[in-house]
Parts: sequence; C-alpha cells; structure tokens
Amino acid sequence: MTKNILIFLAFLAFSLPAFAQNLLLIDSIKYQLKNAQAERRFELLNDLAWEFRWAYPDSTIHYAKQANSLGHSLSLSKSMAKPMNFIGVALNYKGNRLSAFEHYEEALKISIAQNDSLQIAHSNNNLGRLFFEQGLLARSYTYFVKALSIFEDINDPAGLAYTYQSLANLYKTQRDYTKAEHNYLKANQIRLSLGNTRDIMSAYLQTARLYEERKQSALALNFLQKADSAGSVIQDEINLAEIKTFIAEHYLNEGSLNAAESICTEGLRVIQSKNMIRMLPQAYLTLGQIKLQKNDLPASKKYFANALAIASATNDLAPKMRAYYLLWKASEKANDRTGELENLNQYLILRDSVKDLDLARQVERLQFEIEIERKERENELLKVTQAKTAITVEQQKLQNLILITIIGFVSVLGFIQWQNSKKRREVNETLAQQNQFIQNQRREIVEQNEKLSRRNQQLSDLNHEKDTLMSIVAHDLKSPLNTIKGVADLMELEGGLTSDQKKYVSMTKEATKAGLYLIKDLLDVHMLEENVLPNYSTFDISEFILRKVNAYQPAAEAKNIHLHITRIENEIVYLDADYLSRIIDNLITNAIKFSSANSTVDVAAGRSTDSLWISIKDQGQGFSDKDKRELFQKFKKLSSKPTAGESSNGLGLAIVKTLVDRMKGTIELKSEKGKGSEFLIHLPVSQK
Repeated sequence: MTKNILIFLAFLAFSLPAFAQNLLLIDSIKYQLKNAQAERRFELLNDLAWEFRWAYPDSTIHYAKQANSLGHSLSLSKSMAKPMNFIGVALNYKGNRLSAFEHYEEALKISIAQNDSLQIAHSNNNLGRLFFEQGLLARSYTYFVKALSIFEDINDPAGLAYTYQSLANLYKTQRDYTKAEHNYLKANQIRLSLGNTRDIMSAYLQTARLYEERKQSALALNFLQKADSAGSVIQDEINLAEIKTFIAEHYLNEGSLNAAESICTEGLRVIQSKNMIRMLPQAYLTLGQIKLQKNDLPASKKYFANALAIASATNDLAPKMRAYYLLWKASEKANDRTGELENLNQYLILRDSVKDLDLARQVERLQFEIEIERKERENELLKVTQAKTAITVEQQKLQNLILITIIGFVSVLGFIQWQNSKKRREVNETLAQQNQFIQNQRREIVEQNEKLSRRNQQLSDLNHEKDTLMSIVAHDLKSPLNTIKGVADLMELEGGLTSDQKKYVSMTKEATKAGLYLIKDLLDVHMLEENVLPNYSTFDISEFILRKVNAYQPAAEAKNIHLHITRIENEIVYLDADYLSRIIDNLITNAIKFSSANSTVDVAAGRSTDSLWISIKDQGQGFSDKDKRELFQKFKKLSSKPTAGESSNGLGLAIVKTLVDRMKGTIELKSEKGKGSEFLIHLPVSQK
C-alpha cells in the first residue's frame, strides 16, 4: 500500500506542467500587437492566450475572450473555435473541468459549422484529454481516434504529434507499454522534423518517463540525456535543472552515487539561484537520498529537512510525505529511535490523508461523469424542446390561417398534426436508442474489468506453478547427479584406469559438480524469493572467517593462488550466520575462479561504530563499467571469464546482493578493468 501511495503522489507531482513560459516569445507577440490590424491581431491574441496557459490560465482566458470578440466583429468564417478551445484549456488547468467541457463542446460546434477541420481535430483531442484526466478512458480513446484521423487527412504534423502523445499517455495508463512506446516514438520523430527544440525536449522527457516506468534504465537515461542536450541548445536553465534532477534519480537507482551527486548538485545550484520553489523539494530529496546511500547521515537529514520545510510552506503534499518517509529511514539507519518514531507517525498521518484524497478524486471523477451525462441529456432535451417550440409556432400560424379559411384548411391541419406526432415519436425513439447505447457501454466496461481480474488470477497461478515446477525439477536432478559423481569417485578409488579413462572420469566429476552448483544456486534463488526473514544469532566473527578461509585453501592451492587473512578482529556479532556464510562462499569462490595463478586473494574483517565490515580483494580481471551496471542481475554473465575453465551461471552475485539487503546491509565494489577488484560489505550488528 505504501508503495502504491508514493507512486500516486509521484504521478501527481510529475503530471504538473514541466516547462516554464517562453518569455521572449511573449514579449515578441506583445510588441507585434501594438501595430497589428484585423485578422493578424486576432491570430496574435490567440498566440498570446496559448503561451499563458500553464503559468497564468486567467491571462489565457482574458486574451482568448478578446480574440473571440474581435473575431465576431470581423465576422470571420474560420478559426472562431480556436479561442473557445483555449478558454477550455485554461479552465481545465484551473480545475473547472465541467466548464472546460462546455467550452470544448462549443468549440466543436463552431468548428463544424465553419467546416474548420483543424479546429474540429483540436476540439476532439481536447475532449479526449479532459476525459482521460478524469479516468474515463473509453470515452477519451474515441475522441483521440477522431482527432488523429482528421490530422492525418489534413496532413497537420504538429497536431499529429500532439495526438500521438495523447494516445501514448492513454496506453501507458492501461500498461500497454508496447503501443505507448510506438506512439511516443512517432511523436518524437514528427517533432524532430518540425525542429521546435522546446517541443523536442518535452517529447524526449515523456519518452524517458515511459522507459523509467518499464524499468528500462538504459533507454530512460538515453532520452533524459537527449532532453538535457535539447535544453542546453536553447539555454533553458530552469528545465535543464529539473532534467538533471531526473537524471540524478536515475543514477541513484542504478547505484552510481558519485555521478548522481555531481549532476544533482549542479541542478540544485541553478534551482536555488532562480528561486524555483516548486522544484526545490524534489532536488533536496534526491540529494538527500544520495547522501543516505553514502551513509552520510547528517547531510542526508539536512537535505530532507530542507525539502520538508519548503513542502510544508507551500502545502505540497507529495514531497512533504516523501520527506517524512526518508527522515524515518535515515533515523532508523542512525538508530535515532525518537526521530524514527516521530517521522514515522507524521508519514502515516499523511498517508491516511492521501487515501482520503484518492477517494475524493474518485468521487470527483464520478460526479464529473454524472454531470457530463446530465449535460448531454439536457442538450438532447433542449433540441427536443426547440423542435416542439418550432412546431408550436407552426401550429399558431396554421390556427391564424384557419380563422380566415376554416373550412378550406381543416384537412391540412389534420395532416400537420399527424406530422408533428410522427416527429415526436422519432425524437423519443432517438432518445431511447441513445440511453440503450449508454447502458451497453457500461455493461461492456464491467465485462472488461471482470476479464482483467480473471487474467490477473491466471497469471498469478501460472507464476506459482512455475516456481513449484522449478523446485521439483531442481530437487529431482540432484539425486542422479550425486549418483554419477559417486560412481566416478568409485572408479577413481578402484584404480586401474588408463590416462584417457582418468581424464574422462575427471571431466565427468567436473560436469556433475558444475550441475550441482547450478542446482544449489537455483534453489537458493527460489528460496530467497520467498522473502524469508533472517535468523539472527550471536557468534565470533574471527572464528567464522578463519573457518571459511581454511575451507577454501585447497581450491586456492590447486590454482597456485595465495589465499590469506590480512586483518581480523575478535568481535561478537549478532547476524544470520547462514546468510553470511553464503555471502562469503560466493565472494571467495568468485575471487579464486576469476584470478590467475601466482596471484593473491586477501580477506579482512573488522568493526566500525555499529557495523561489521568484510573485504574480499583479488588481483583478477576486474569489472568494466558495463559489468558494474549489470553486476547483481540474475543470470548475467559478465565480461570476465574463469581462468581454469570453471563454470559460471551468473547467480552468485545476485544471491549475495539479496542476502546483504535482507540483513539491511550494503555492498560496494571497487574495481577497474584489468586491475583486480574488492567487494566491501557493511552489515549492521546492533539489532539484538
């Protein structure tokens, strides 16, 4: 539940307009307005209204109304829907969605009456975005498809790009990431061809967010860097700073703390210099997380406190809740029990308020849908009333004529009455059909939701079946492999083998040993995915490390590798001994496996404050930058190869990372390609 709430708050924060006003363009338009005449003035007023839509929607309404009045005075036969659309956009930004709907509907009527295809398309797209923002996805999709078809017919690339992005946002909400990606990339291609750098930067940023949501980190970083480059071209310092914050978050998620700190500090400097209050909490929170990951607790708490102060002053719920959450985690890491409880309580209070906010938004959406249906029905009833009024007028005229020539027009009057009755029946039938259509749409939505629920249950069952099958297969394979290994051992003990036979027996033993190691790792991974809590106990770390090093001496000596302890302290620790054993087994095995003959593997352990540190250092092949990004992923085989033909399944380091995380520890790699590597583990030991 906590994760869902944070995602919801993040969506609210990032759905705000990301771009500042183009002040140079606004000044240019105002300058041109001074001497503009007639239709040119109409166009400039509309342009000015559009530029104010994000920061000052009231100004958008002001200039759009001026354009509308001027257009009526000029009796323009085209583009009269444009100011109505802009007023609708401004009202939507102000949160007056019902009034926005009315203006979009009016714009659609005007554009249809003027046969203005461009504004018909924009009106449909605006209506689609309005329904999308209220969660009415089926209705929004219909409007988007209409807009896209018209933009294609009139070959309007800017409109196409805008609609592709609208469709992409809809598909992303439905988690149809393939279609979302397809539409985002189409929009990117069009905006690149149009050459508007600000629009290109916006397109790249939205695409990056899609890839972040899909956990495709490399692609997300690529598009964030493209957005950063585009912002550099137009020297948009404010938006560049926000993009740098997003890039810093990306590096933080990947564990590249130094790169994250560098770029986040650069972005924060600009945000502070420009006094961009809206962006400050996010930048402070990101930098605080980086310091927290680096165990610089005082600095992290300072940044979290700064973010909390600004979010509280601006009543910005999302960063305020996130700040309390991170202060809680920092206090927990610092063993500050008072701070931990205080910040946890504040976080829980805000989380409950977010639940209330989510419920209020659902109610608001339902009220909006009901109000829209009421408006549509009122419009239909108004049409019927107008028809009835027209009929009544006709009847009155006929009655006046009947007073003059009663006898001659009696038959005509009867015919007209019959016609009127027929029209009423047709109107009533139309209303009944429309009501039936609405009911059918609702039933279809309910059926689709039920299908999705069943599909989710099927996927859950299949995943459980896969886990069970893997466990059964792995256990069943152990027995025959152990049998094969035992037979090979017996053949060696009995002797009398030729050199070739000895070679084959040795190969058989190595193959079965590799298979058993793989099965053990698979079972470990399967067990760890069950999220079993650590089983803590008290033991002497020096005796523990000594036993481990002695156990691997034969393997090291077989490759002529010097395995020794450089430092060890007699410390009683409170940890999960089984977890720690698996961690050291994997790291020492890897150090021996990837080191050459006549090299050294150093093992050291000690205590600093309230944590235990363990170092395993080798003189092997080291890790490349690409290796470091994929270091702890399952089944990822890195660039280094075992030096004596040993097997490697890519699970060892993934198991190590999982176990370290379970014990709330950290693991750090210090390595350069070709210059060896050192794994440094820190584990909290004061949990008893």
